[in-house]
Formats: sequence, structure tokens, C-alpha cells
Amino acid sequence: MNRLLSYILSCLLVSSCTSHDELLDYALEQARSNRHEIEKVLTHYAGDTQKQEAARWLVANMPGHSVMWSEGVQAFADSVMHQGLSQERGNQLWDSLQKISATPQKQRDIETLSAEFLIDNIDKAFLAWSESPWKSEVDFDRFKKYVLPYRADNELLRIGWRDSLRATYAPVIRDAKTAREAFERLRKAVNSVKRKGKYDFPYVMDAVALRNHYSGVCLERCVYFTAVCRAFGLPVVIDNCGQWANYSNRSHTWVALVLDDGTYTVVDEDSVARKFNKIDASTFAQNQTMPEDYPYTGEFKKRLVKVWRQTFALNPIDDAPLFDDSSARLSSPRLVDVSAEYGLNGKVEIKPDCEIEDVWLCSHSLSGGWIPQAHAQVKMGKAKFEHISDSVMLLPMGIIEDVKTALGEPFYISNGRKIELNADTTKLVSATFTRKYPINAGWLNRYAQIPSTRLEGCNEPSFQHPDTLFTITEVPVFHNTALIDSPGRYRYIRVIADLPSYANMDRLDIYDKTGTLVASEKKRLLDLGTSKTISRIDYFPWNDGNFVVPGHDYELAYWHKDRWRAIGRQHSNDYSLTFDNIPSGALLILHDLTEGKEERPFTLNNGRQIWW
Repeated sequence: MNRLLSYILSCLLVSSCTSHDELLDYALEQARSNRHEIEKVLTHYAGDTQKQEAARWLVANMPGHSVMWSEGVQAFADSVMHQGLSQERGNQLWDSLQKISATPQKQRDIETLSAEFLIDNIDKAFLAWSESPWKSEVDFDRFKKYVLPYRADNELLRIGWRDSLRATYAPVIRDAKTAREAFERLRKAVNSVKRKGKYDFPYVMDAVALRNHYSGVCLERCVYFTAVCRAFGLPVVIDNCGQWANYSNRSHTWVALVLDDGTYTVVDEDSVARKFNKIDASTFAQNQTMPEDYPYTGEFKKRLVKVWRQTFALNPIDDAPLFDDSSARLSSPRLVDVSAEYGLNGKVEIKPDCEIEDVWLCSHSLSGGWIPQAHAQVKMGKAKFEHISDSVMLLPMGIIEDVKTALGEPFYISNGRKIELNADTTKLVSATFTRKYPINAGWLNRYAQIPSTRLEGCNEPSFQHPDTLFTITEVPVFHNTALIDSPGRYRYIRVIADLPSYANMDRLDIYDKTGTLVASEKKRLLDLGTSKTISRIDYFPWNDGNFVVPGHDYELAYWHKDRWRAIGRQHSNDYSLTFDNIPSGALLILHDLTEGKEERPFTLNNGRQIWW
């Protein structure tokens, strides 16, 4: 939705007690040539007060909703719906459809949806609501907001989706008595048919088609699960984090059950819907025990600043100027701040030392800049922020003479206290670094299962009579050395393990008896060309590419006042770097100037990197 439309709709929404009628009039104007179809819906329910009110509410909130559509887009979704497609076949089909069909164009719901579609949606929503054992848990207002809507995001639409999904999942909740119980069962059932793989198809299919391809990005899974729940009268909505504040550049979405006493979610491997749950997919489960002296821990978890609810209804907007392109979502009439529903209770006041009207709290992005996560207006010299997450590094920023400007030092909230980072250039420390980005428990789980993996040598590619050159007995780190004392000569070297998936090596470096590197390849099986006596094998487990490596140039910088300031540059000759003259208490960042995009700010605690 463009900013002008957002502004017009928001003004209508809050302008007066007759704002709903004004929104409805505006929607009818926007329907243009489709107005007769929309009016047909309204007159259809003239004798039913409750359905008439629901229809008017639905139509009034339709402007701004749309989908990218073409005959090729529809043909792809139809193919998936009718037969399901493997990832390979689906990608082939979409590639061929792109070549013969027109470029997808935006279709606005208010201008294109038929009376038949809307009436079917309204009738089936009321039927599901009235027949559900949990109707007493869902009042009419909640029904309108979270059951009645025909879409969850910008997915394709298909008439009859509620009937189709009810037929599939009715046995799952046949004897469920409460909304929470039905929500929990449906989530489990939907997750049990989760498929791997993601089509190259860049749009979100309708829910009926998604039933044959329940996979892909989290938004697609959420659209499908939302549709399944609404088909049974469950008031659900998609919540999201906007963008993780300390990990990747991605957003994350999940489905929440909205009841009168709060928001319920089910996360990770839990099976119970709970209020004030931890944020879905924010943790990496560590299911393997690591050695006490292992240099890395699995403590890292993804954090957010705010939780946003994606609504079908229009909401009053925060009419703030644009900080940058990414800040537009903070003024979207389709997003509501529901951070309090998730127990986020941090508060902070920013007192700019200059004349300024707006303040943004920004987190650091992988692209190197600070991105806005929350906005507040300055009133009586203060910008007040509430319901902010703990333990997230934030920088207050504003726009001064059209320039994005820091309004203070970076800070985080801990146990209700604002902890500000001030680099002390009078107290310098030294530190050694092996990574530029946090490692998570997923990698550690993999590494913990590598011990017992063998490096074998043979002169036959079939490895019918191999010699074991080395058995890995310790949990490896990034760079590991195996000293080989076998006197034999071998042409073929391979990695083999009881759990083959954990035998993946990013690289093997093979050295002959003279210490000369004779092979360096990303394979499990290496052909040296001729038989050689092996003295050493350096092995590197599959990894995320964020370790310090020889041959790259690095720069360490610290944040001070308004920008990153370089501490020094080094050309790496090893798998670690030591920097001196580091200001204590500073927010730091390690740049790989040679390659690689993933890097995160960190602080130092007794020489250990604490990632933000």
C-alpha cells in the first residue's frame, strides 16, 4: 500500500464517529467498475443485521489489499493444487510459464473480487463460527478481525477454500472442545505434512494449492496454517518481528491465536499453546554436549525489538516522516504493535540535545547500516519508547538537515536499566578473534557428532581395502590437523562416518611427506592423481564461512559518537587475528574486506566476544 493511500485511509479511520461509513464510501469509490459486485454483497445481507455489519466491515477494509496475478501465476498454482509437483518439476514449469505468459500485474481486491467469492467467504466464516464448540470464546468483534478475513497476506485466492480445508482437517479436531485445543491439534497436523523444498515461484499460492506444497519460507507456512484455522472459526493472525535485530537480514512470521485473555502461540517442539511465549524460531536447540574447554558456546539466540501484528483491518498510523525505505512499515495501517502481548516490557527515554521532532531506535543490519525498529515523537524534550525487548543493541537516530544522525551512543536494556556503551580511549586492551559473526547451536550439534569419523586412504577408487589414516576423536573446531604416521602410499583419500551427513567437510588439505600441499578440495573423496605418502591432513568441517582465514584482509572498528572508527587493518596469515589498542567498553565490529557479508557488532567480556 502506497504512503498516500495509507494516509488517506488513516485520516478517514480516525476523523469522526462516522469514520466507518466514510471508509465504506471510500472503498466503493475505489471499486470503480467492480462497484456493482461489491454493492451486490451489501444488498445480499440486507435482511441479516449481523452479516450485514460483517459485510460492511469487510468491504470497508478491502482497499490496499492486492495480489500479483497473471495467467501464468494462476496456471502454476492450479497445477500444484491438482497434482502437486516436485521441486524440480515445479521449477521447470514456472520457468516455462514465465516465457509464454504476461508479466504479473497487481490486482486490487476491491476492483476484482466477485460477489460470489465474497458471499461464499462470509457465509462459510459464519458457519464455521456458529458451529464451533469455542464460539463462546470468540466474540463478534474478534470474529470480524481474525476469522472473517479471506486473506492472511498477499496470497492468491480461490473460492471454496474454507470448505476444502475443513474437509481435510475435520477429523483432526472432531472432539476438540476449546479454541486452544483445536489450535494445538491443527498445528501439529499441519506440521506433520511439512515438505522440504522451495519452488522458484516468487509469489504465495492460495491455501488450497499450498496444501500440496506446505513448505518454503515461513510466510507461506503461516498463510496456510492461518487459512486452516479460520476455516474452523479459530481467531488467528500472523505476527512478525519485522526484522531480527541481531541475526541475518530476515524477518520472521508465525501464527498466533487471539483470545479475549491474550495471545497464544506454540513454539519449537512444544505442543501447548501458551501466553507470553518465547518468540518462535528465536532459539537454536543444543542437543549435544560440548567439551568444557570448547572455544564456542551455543548460547546465542535471535532477538527482536518489537512484535508486529499483520491485520486485515485498517489501523490509525504513526504519521512519521520516512527515515529510510525500511521505515515505511512503522507507519503501515496494516501493522499493530503487539509487543506487550509477548511480555516485552522495556522502557527508555531519549533526550536529544538538539531541536528535533522524531526519534527512531535502530538496530544494526548485515548491510552495515542502522535500520529503524521503533519510532516516537519528541514531546517536552523526550522521546518515550515502551514495550522494547531486553538485550538488543540500539542506536537512537534522527534526521537533521536531511541527514540521518546518531542522537547518542548505542545502548541496550538489561533488567529495566539502560546500559549505554561509551568507548574509553584512555584504557586500551588487546584481543584475539577467530570469527566475525556469532555461531549457533545448530553448528555445534553437527560438530559434536563428528568424533569417530575416519580419514581413509586407498589405491582403489572403490575403497575395497582401505587403510584408516586417522580417526577423529575430539569435537573439531574450524581448522584441525591430523598427523599421519602410515608409511603407505595412497592415491585416494576419503572421509567416512557412521552418520554420513556429519562427514561433510568444507575442505581437505593434503600434505605429502615433504610437507608440500598436494591437494585442497571441497570433497569427501579426493583423487591425488598418483600414489603419495601422506604426512598430514588439515580438515575443515562444513561451516558458515565466518571464521577468520588466511589470505584475507580484515579491519576492526569501534563505534564512537556518530560512526564506526577504524582501529586497524591486518592481512591474515593464520586462523585468528590479534588486535591491540582496542578502546575498552566499546561496541566493535570485524570486517572481512576480502569477501563475506555476514558480520555482527560485539562487545568484549574478558576477551570473549558478546554478539549483538
